[in-house]
Amino acid sequence: MRLFEAVHVFKYDWETVTLANWRKYPNEKTPHVRHVEVLNQEVDAETGVLRTERLIMVQQSVPALIRRLLGGDASYVLEYSEVDPQNKTLVMQSQNLTYSNLLSVGEHIVFQPDAENPAHTVFTQSAQLKASGAMFRLASKLEDISWNRFNDNAHIGKLGLEQVLSKILAERKAMTQTMNS
Repeated sequence: MRLFEAVHVFKYDWETVTLANWRKYPNEKTPHVRHVEVLNQEVDAETGVLRTERLIMVQQSVPALIRRLLGGDASYVLEYSEVDPQNKTLVMQSQNLTYSNLLSVGEHIVFQPDAENPAHTVFTQSAQLKASGAMFRLASKLEDISWNRFNDNAHIGKLGLEQVLSKILAERKAMTQTMNS
């Protein structure tokens, strides 16, 4: 089993970062994310918590032999999220559905205001990668390769979110200029 952990501080307020999170795909920085489908979404009338369930299609480049063995290079991830506007937290949990009998990848993400600077947002990401089944003898190697891919995609995902944040700020600036004209 391999563990992944990362913490990043976005220099934007929580509201802007969580908005950018919902607008993150499609994004030129993350072309491996091919499609996102909202399966269920509801708001708790008492707490205001938004709960969302999404199915994400990911297409990674994999060697031709592996593609033939596994039947393709597309995989699916199920994501659950909760946005709590009162406590200013966005918690996301995801689990791969495709090939989970060979490699299980569970991810946990939290966005919350930075305690030291509430105008910034702390992004905490952790993941557990575990190979099993018929691949047991190669588990360590498969976990290492998958961890490296996960690490690369996590970095690219943060860059993609930064790009969306820049677009949101540009939109806000243009809207303000239009209103003041």
